[in-house]
Amino acid sequence: MGELAQQLPVSRPAVSQHLRLLKDGGLVVSKAQGTRRVYRLNPDGLAALRAYLDRTAFPWPPARSLSTRSTGWMTTAPKIPALRGAITVSASPDHAFRVFAHSFGTWWPHQFHIGQADMAEVNLEPGVGGRWYERGEDGSECDWGRVLIWEPPHRLVVTWQINGQWEFDPDPEHASEIEVRFTPGGPGCATVELEHRYLDRVVGGQAVCDALISCGNWIVLLERFAEKASRRDQGNKR
Repeated sequence: MGELAQQLPVSRPAVSQHLRLLKDGGLVVSKAQGTRRVYRLNPDGLAALRAYLDRTAFPWPPARSLSTRSTGWMTTAPKIPALRGAITVSASPDHAFRVFAHSFGTWWPHQFHIGQADMAEVNLEPGVGGRWYERGEDGSECDWGRVLIWEPPHRLVVTWQINGQWEFDPDPEHASEIEVRFTPGGPGCATVELEHRYLDRVVGGQAVCDALISCGNWIVLLERFAEKASRRDQGNKR
């Protein structure tokens, strides 16, 4: 791992965290060689991921830029394309919004954190300007971003201010944006669409983009959210 960390523009703890996530996901395997641990790609895991992405890919409809910083059509393509995903939830848009925004910590994987301590919870404070942050088991807190738009139950926009070294960057000029829309998707269902854009503004944005893609390009996270939202809504109907 040390040799790998020396060749990448990220810290050794960040490399270790990436490798742990990739190993947990079955994408790499490792073995001890003396005092070193050697990692290699797992062909079976990569094939399974490719098949999964081919099966679950969802085309994002072309639309006007929804950025609050722009009033017209985007005239130039960003250096790092936006990441997009969508999923149908067996719940109303109102319920889906509440689970996504008010109960964020119930579905977000706790192994995905940037603090030194293991994560105890992750919170998204309601309202424009609300904090998006994690709290460690030792009580420490690490910000992730801020709420830009809060329009329940239809729309939420937050900043992503985690750089390529998996550290919080307080400069809003270095922030990417995540927009989530909740629309009716049929009887008793909601369609949830997510766009993570402006990653080229992030310091080390390509590394962030690559890491998110390796973890499923938001689709895996949206599936976890959908499972939680659907289960909660079914419980409320009983």
